[in-house]
Amino acid sequence: MNKTKLQYGADVIEKYFVPFLFLIVFSVPLWLKVDLLPFRMWDESRNAINAIEMYQSHNWLVRTWNFQPETYELKPPLLTWIQVGFLHTLGLNELAIRLPSVLFTIGSLVLVYFAAYVSTKNTWIGILASGITVTSSGFYGDHVGRFGDHDALLVFEFLLFLFLLYGYCATQKNKYLYLCGFILSLGVLTKSVAILMVLPGTLVVVLKNKLVLSTLKNPHFYWSLLIFVLPIVTYYLLRENRQPGYIGLVWENELFPRYFNTSKTSVFKQEGFFYYFNLLLKEKMSYWFWVVLPATVYVLIKKLNSQNHFFWFVQGFVLFFVLSVGSQNFWYIAPVIPLFAVSVALVLFDFVCFFKLKKGWMVLSLLLLLWVPYKRAYGYALNPSEKYYEWETNGISHYLKNPEHKSNLTSNTRILLDTAHGFEPHLFYLKKLELEKGFFVPRLWLNQVKTGDTLLISHLSTYNALKVKYRVEVLDSSYLHTKLIVLKD
Repeated sequence: MNKTKLQYGADVIEKYFVPFLFLIVFSVPLWLKVDLLPFRMWDESRNAINAIEMYQSHNWLVRTWNFQPETYELKPPLLTWIQVGFLHTLGLNELAIRLPSVLFTIGSLVLVYFAAYVSTKNTWIGILASGITVTSSGFYGDHVGRFGDHDALLVFEFLLFLFLLYGYCATQKNKYLYLCGFILSLGVLTKSVAILMVLPGTLVVVLKNKLVLSTLKNPHFYWSLLIFVLPIVTYYLLRENRQPGYIGLVWENELFPRYFNTSKTSVFKQEGFFYYFNLLLKEKMSYWFWVVLPATVYVLIKKLNSQNHFFWFVQGFVLFFVLSVGSQNFWYIAPVIPLFAVSVALVLFDFVCFFKLKKGWMVLSLLLLLWVPYKRAYGYALNPSEKYYEWETNGISHYLKNPEHKSNLTSNTRILLDTAHGFEPHLFYLKKLELEKGFFVPRLWLNQVKTGDTLLISHLSTYNALKVKYRVEVLDSSYLHTKLIVLKD
């Protein structure tokens, strides 16, 4: 009896406490010092502006830039709504903009764990799948896990949809159809049609499970389609009414012209079909990608008829293919990483079973596998820093984040940037300054400056150009070329 109780207690600890403990450990690289760096170019700083202006104006329908309808960042405002809620809760800071991404990324780790656990009933394989995901830089790095871009929420929606689709394929219960429609709708309201790239893989697994006819004959399928379509159509029509021409902008910049890189306004550099392959191999999944191809061969040869293996590999590789033939940006590959992670974990579980590896050796092997990549991810979070070429772009943001430097600004201060490379990721901080101190620091151009001006600059080229015409007195200096100066004759 005592032995039975002890065994039961050990099983409970392994099933519930151990995954929770590892989730806490895995979450550290996602939230540690997450608010240290200022907002990044491009999308995060733009999202921050959209959020703080919505926070001020209470215009919940239209994202704005300088309080004019947004014509560049055309995505629907689901993420913005969430960020505004956190601005009200946490204040006007980086944490409010980034915490939603952190929470959704942690949610993705939970989904990855359960995707592997449901397939194997093995706690440690679920932990391994989550570990592979969180230690891949394409998941925790720029634009995704730790930053206020759309992609962390999008990855969570990708995984949640696939988890529900897996449930539908296994049970054919109608509730999964309704939930899938709802999640797809949220995905479009997050990042336009990006979520719909999951549909080719969905079609493959539905065909594989011989569910096409039964699904098409099911009236609940059409009600779920209505749940998917109705919120999207409603939002886009309302936005078009408030911002005439919006749907045309969306078509040109978010839909097929963008995917095929034929847009007249947003053209991306194309690196070829193997761009994402090389990106995962050399950088975004470098520690793990070496095992993806052997695992694929194994699945195709040995486990083609296994529902678990087939489902996750098909989703990963079909999505990988769909992304590879479209327009390219390094963060687009983020949803593929957790799918490959689950697939690799399932194959490694087969090897554990084949070699009848004891639990102690399996756990030790898992910890050894995760140690080096986790240490790298933790180091990335522990020491966030600007690259040397980023200081000119982000120097003013750092200046405005620092209370001591910010106190030197007055209503007479102006910002002067390099004419060619004078991007403005610091605008959120200027709007915050306006709300807190009642004045806004506008931008001047080089031909507008005059003797006596107090200027905040961040480019060496700007400083050198001013020295040609004026005697420059430095009032405050920091952050590599970022200076508060006054111009003298």
